[in-house]
Amino acid sequence: MESELVSGFMTEHAAVIFVFFFLAEYASIVLMCLLVSILFLGGYNFDFSIFAHIFVFIYNIYDYILDFVDPANSLSDMNPLHATRMKQLYNEQIIYDVNSYIENILSNPVIENLVYALVIGIKTSIMIFVFIWVRASFPRIRFDQLMSYCWTVLLPLVFAFVLLVPCILYVFEIIPSNVLFY
Repeated sequence: MESELVSGFMTEHAAVIFVFFFLAEYASIVLMCLLVSILFLGGYNFDFSIFAHIFVFIYNIYDYILDFVDPANSLSDMNPLHATRMKQLYNEQIIYDVNSYIENILSNPVIENLVYALVIGIKTSIMIFVFIWVRASFPRIRFDQLMSYCWTVLLPLVFAFVLLVPCILYVFEIIPSNVLFY
């Protein structure tokens, strides 16, 4: 009985190697997606003025619904050009107000760093989702088939582009010819 317990404990630790393997694999996925979001998606940069435009869009929908429900409060009795210009000026004022409000919020360094961390976290999470989704969606290719495809198709294609692109640039004079011969 006691030997069964000891052997039971011994076999439970046999999967630790696979656990570390899969943890390392998912850690590499997170690292790759973090690097992609930093290098190609702008890192922590985000255009917060989009919130002002979304707010104006929602306000305009609300305003059109109110004009439809209660036409007495609308600007329809004015000259249409003046009404359109007034709405445009009001929209620009709303965009300016929302942008200045966001700038005031982001003037605090602690909040700014939290927002930037949240932005890069969201970008990385989206990339992780796409990475795992694509990986789960497509069938796996055998390694020998992948190597055969790379040697027979992709490598000649790369050599062709290495020769073809400079020739096209030179023939159509996209770059000056004196740059090539310095």
